[in-house]
Amino acid sequence: MRVAVLGSGSQGNAVVVEAGGKRLLLDAGFSCREIEKRLARVGVAAESLAGVVVTHEHRDHVRGADRLARRWRLPIYATGGTLEHAHGLSDAARRQTRTLASGVPVEVDGFVVEPFAIPHDAAEPVGLVVTAPDGCRLGLAGDLGSRSRLAWARLAELDVLLLETNHDLDMLRSGPYPWVLKQRIASRHGHLSNRDAADGLAELLCDRLRWVVCYHLSQTNNLPHLAAEEVVRALDREGSPAAVAIGDQDTPSEWIEVAPPTVAALAESAAALADRPVLPFAAAGSPAPAVEVAARRRRAVFRRRPPRQEPPTLQLGLDFAFGGEG
Repeated sequence: MRVAVLGSGSQGNAVVVEAGGKRLLLDAGFSCREIEKRLARVGVAAESLAGVVVTHEHRDHVRGADRLARRWRLPIYATGGTLEHAHGLSDAARRQTRTLASGVPVEVDGFVVEPFAIPHDAAEPVGLVVTAPDGCRLGLAGDLGSRSRLAWARLAELDVLLLETNHDLDMLRSGPYPWVLKQRIASRHGHLSNRDAADGLAELLCDRLRWVVCYHLSQTNNLPHLAAEEVVRALDREGSPAAVAIGDQDTPSEWIEVAPPTVAALAESAAALADRPVLPFAAAGSPAPAVEVAARRRRAVFRRRPPRQEPPTLQLGLDFAFGGEG
């Protein structure tokens, strides 16, 4: 399996995953023309896509979905709440939609897509676990305000993890955003900070994890090296050999490639997944090297930790409720 981040940040998000000659687009947060341009830069033709999976209806995730679906006759996969509130979808595109439900895996041209509910200020947002035809597993949690027990239970036994590191807390506090927007971003239904993402990594580590991608960085309230440093420190504490990369807003990444797991690794992963907590699903040219490799490979045996309790809501000095930057 290989993965390319076409772009990630508050202005647009899209990821292409490929295995066995088959390709799937995760989110379509740029215009159709821009997505086609970025796909071409990583050597992919838009007409070769099997479909578009949309995590939620915010513009930085759904902007190009309508035109892509109509132009290339692609199915759009999204939850009912997302489809209902995605007001930019035309009738023609809606006829090509397929409804997702949290906890119900869907097969898309050999890929198995497992959506799971996440805490974000959208109608029915989901994170995704995508199992490729070769057995590799990708997890995407791009917009979530807190580390919910459900999300962390689903993001288990992955080869590649795309995890939101949206903002640096100090930059958010002292930044130019209005106070009400700062409240939204930092709330339990807003966006995950560098520190909160890094603090939760210990629970997601496994023998097969090879890459952690810092995803959905704010251009105003974060810097790539700050996100990378937090994540690298967290992996070093646990002795994980996983490499760290950073998705860029403006330039597609190089391909991140992982080899298919061995039979023994698949058996170990299956056992680990069987032991995970049972939780209710519905509650709780050539591309520029824009994926910055931010960590060396590290060799050690990491420790497994029991799931932690729900983290407290981040406080910026004022009580608040829901939110999100994009």
